[in-house]
Amino acid sequence: MQTRIRELRKRRSLTLQQLADLIGTTPQTVQRLETANMTVSMEWLGRFADAFGVRASDLIADGQTRNIPMLGHVGRDGTMNSRGANQLSDAVTLDVPADDPVAVQLEADVGDYPAGAYLIGNKLSGADIVNAHGHDCIVMLTNGLVLLRRLICRNGLISLIPIEPSGDVRFDADVVWAARLILQLRYL
Repeated sequence: MQTRIRELRKRRSLTLQQLADLIGTTPQTVQRLETANMTVSMEWLGRFADAFGVRASDLIADGQTRNIPMLGHVGRDGTMNSRGANQLSDAVTLDVPADDPVAVQLEADVGDYPAGAYLIGNKLSGADIVNAHGHDCIVMLTNGLVLLRRLICRNGLISLIPIEPSGDVRFDADVVWAARLILQLRYL
């Protein structure tokens, strides 16, 4: 049985020894379980799930798919439509190189992003938000407003620049998280 143990270990920047210490075994055993050279029992899955803070079912490889929460639809001005706020149970399923992905779908063209496209970002919060500097992001403000903006960090302050010239610039924005765009999906 193929598992996602190695993938999750690497995403969390854990060494074989560190993970072995967390689950009470040796690095050699972790390596054998990662590479399917040893049968992964439900007991082992449970131990790894506890160490990673996920469900045991999340450790079973499923063709590299992932459910990404759909936050809603973004209009031409880069603001999420309020009707999308109640659709948090919707999801997009695919494999993306992100630890905490979120997605929006565009209702209209926004800059170079065409109407109908799905934009997927990797959520960053706290001090990690500076890693989105200079990039287009899905951003959540403390008032719950979700925006599609270019994020600029300067002197500890965050500015949000509209992707379309008609949008509003937000200086010293109070950002909860910013999801740097990593993937655009669209139907041709």
